[in-house]
Amino acid sequence: MARTVVENNQRRALRFLRKGDPVATTPSIKSIQKTWHSHADFEVCTRDVAIDNTRPGVRLAKSLMLQDERGRTHINNVEMLSDRVWARKDFILDPGDVADGKLYFYSRANRAKEDALDKPTQVSVNGRQLKPVRTLPSTGWSVVTVPAKALKPGLNSFVFSGGGKLVIEDSLHPNRSARSVDGGATWDYDALGIQGMNDGEYLVRLRLARYPSEAKLTSEVVDFAALAAEDGIFPHVSSVKVRFQADVDKPKGTLLRFEARTSDNGADWSPWQAMSKLTGRDRLPRYFQWRAVLGCKSGDATPTLQEVALKADVRVARTAATEAVRVVDMTPVSLAVSSYRFAYQEPFDRLERLRKQYDLKKVTAGHKTELERLVALRNWCRYSAPKGWDSGRTDWCPPWDALILLETNQAPLALCMCTHYSTLFVQTAVALGYTARHVILDHHCVAEVWSNQFGKWILMDTGNFHDPSYNCHFERNGVPLSALEIRQLWKPKRTNEVQVVYAERESIALDRIDPKKHGWADLKLYRRFCIALRNNHLLTPFPGELTHGHGEYFCDVYLWWEDSAVPAESPEYGLTSNRPADYYWPVNETAIELTAGKDAGTLILDLNTMTPNFDRFMVRIDRKKWQQKKPGFVWKLKPGRNVIEAKTVNTFRMHGPISRAVVEMTK
Repeated sequence: MARTVVENNQRRALRFLRKGDPVATTPSIKSIQKTWHSHADFEVCTRDVAIDNTRPGVRLAKSLMLQDERGRTHINNVEMLSDRVWARKDFILDPGDVADGKLYFYSRANRAKEDALDKPTQVSVNGRQLKPVRTLPSTGWSVVTVPAKALKPGLNSFVFSGGGKLVIEDSLHPNRSARSVDGGATWDYDALGIQGMNDGEYLVRLRLARYPSEAKLTSEVVDFAALAAEDGIFPHVSSVKVRFQADVDKPKGTLLRFEARTSDNGADWSPWQAMSKLTGRDRLPRYFQWRAVLGCKSGDATPTLQEVALKADVRVARTAATEAVRVVDMTPVSLAVSSYRFAYQEPFDRLERLRKQYDLKKVTAGHKTELERLVALRNWCRYSAPKGWDSGRTDWCPPWDALILLETNQAPLALCMCTHYSTLFVQTAVALGYTARHVILDHHCVAEVWSNQFGKWILMDTGNFHDPSYNCHFERNGVPLSALEIRQLWKPKRTNEVQVVYAERESIALDRIDPKKHGWADLKLYRRFCIALRNNHLLTPFPGELTHGHGEYFCDVYLWWEDSAVPAESPEYGLTSNRPADYYWPVNETAIELTAGKDAGTLILDLNTMTPNFDRFMVRIDRKKWQQKKPGFVWKLKPGRNVIEAKTVNTFRMHGPISRAVVEMTK
């Protein structure tokens, strides 16, 4: 079942905090309050896939996907159905699961090998025929409506027969797929597919119109030192006492409980426990996080969380020496966190081989701006295989592996299409120290890369046409766009505001694009999109599918964008979200925290970053020489204006953007 639970702070954030000496001052109590009420307040919180924040108040989404596979298989690992060969998929339902639903099944193999004489697949459940079976737009999936009256608590058997095919994922458990070769008289759960070579699960998923039994909303990390700061200077926090209040609507049969955890350094956390066990304590540490668990066993109602108020008495200490110090300017740093884990490619031998063997530094050399370097890399990737969409002598679809692609795409020896051009861009960009990832559109594959220059993710369309000179990106008012930004301009028909910027051709307004002449710049492709939740495909092909794009999409390891909480564009997938931060979290930025020092005219510098493959911090004081510094060092101020700058350097020697703090100290 796709009841995904992912907690906050599971990205590899690097928080560096000093272990300072106690400050010899008399502590004082500062009362603070933080409230979550609006859509924006709750949008900062991470959440499970079933949480709905589209209306006032947080509630459950009335949709639950049941599935026993993730589609990690091959396009031709199929069960061919006929009048004699039938397939069966079992679902075990709770009483609350007996609701109207839709059954999705992947029924299309490699189009080039489709048998035109295949009959349409017939589907029944518990002996009841389901009609009509429809194919989803522009996908290999089919769907049929399942009325609640056709279901029952316990075992429910869906039977496929008559024609068509089902794709199979190899697995031993939960052993709920079976094949019959005698028209349903007998069933074998261990011998599926071609010559009975598979023991696995058919790609069949059931989405029910019910509220899930449980889903979580998790707050951002609450830093009591930041909330108690004055003039931008963090005090020392010795202890905290919290009071927690919530405005909830809890209909009969629903649940809504609160849990919390604490930390003294923002990195090592206590276990989650009932909120009541923490609110009664007098000496909590500096960091605090809460989560709300919403649920409904019957599936027909949802609790609603309207407001959360956190009140705290913070025992703080601040030296008299900093009373004449105030922060007058500070670079803002986004604290957005994704609800989902992302696996970043780490340095290893094959990545280093890619960089050196193809002299990638030379590809980007001589270009002044970061954007120019990224465009040059994109253009090089596209021209690495000028003859695209040709399967070559092997008629083989290679995996997402740049070293294999660059050996096979010239002649070509194997297929190289948009999926593979994007693979080349992502992995060569990573080899140079950038953070990039795959983005899958509606029948097209592109890439996004984090830009330090623009402080955002930007989209690169590496291979969108047979003519390699049409590789492109999209801009609005001179700023490159992301996939979501492009989609948000396409939906209200504002394509006249978008400029298509080609690597070797003149830019053109999107509303003047002719897809037959200018490539796949048609924004209808942005009807839907998803991101890959890792960029380490050069290390391992799994989790993933071996021939992505060679046919339709079926693997459920990507995160698909949805405008609503109940999926409408991509309901056949279990991982969906309409929270922008789940797709567009920041990387490489450095957050500067200034804490009161022990001695007169001193501050202590703490640094926080989310930099993949982080190596070190570099710090510069008053425009002097950059120096490597460890967080927690003492900054001695001079009377008047003081400026400190900080940035990250990753293991590829790529420098992050500069953060800056300006402090004034009176004599």
